[in-house]
Amino acid sequence: MRLQIRLLDNLVNAAAWIAGIATVLMTFHVTADVIGRTLLSKPITGTVEIVSAYNMAAIAFLPLALIARERGHIIVELFTGWMTLRGRTLLDAFVAIVTFVYTAVFTWKAIEIAITKTHIREAKEAGVGFVEIWPSRWVVAVGFGLMAICIFLLMVRDFRAGLSGRIDPDDVDRHGGDGVTHINPAEKQL
Repeated sequence: MRLQIRLLDNLVNAAAWIAGIATVLMTFHVTADVIGRTLLSKPITGTVEIVSAYNMAAIAFLPLALIARERGHIIVELFTGWMTLRGRTLLDAFVAIVTFVYTAVFTWKAIEIAITKTHIREAKEAGVGFVEIWPSRWVVAVGFGLMAICIFLLMVRDFRAGLSGRIDPDDVDRHGGDGVTHINPAEKQL
């Protein structure tokens, strides 16, 4: 099981790195287009299509699994502050069920759309030609697929911790390490 988790961690980290690289490439691409358009009167054909289809898809969807793995999504404790650590952990597990179902269905639909768009070789018109954008459809499926797997593993970990009363060593920081607080001490409000 540790081997699979290490493999998943490597995939999640790789996806996050690809998103970071896409951010840098987008910056250079847009800058080159602006310079070319402004100074040389020669814009780079397809900049808008490439940036919106490829770079933005990677930036928006590939880091989702990293955010899920690090439990970086927003948690509002307005109505759960009174709960015990065990109760909050079980509540997190039940919320993870809903999140997992949503992300699994979204992944399934994204794969269906990606297959359809791949078959028709989806493209957008860009000035003097076409830019094929069907590969970017797979980025959405991969991003949500990795997120679904991470959510599933967190759900299992939370159920195990909630039912046994023992916090997983990987979650000690999240719970503040004192068994009382539910959030990382660095995130506490003053």
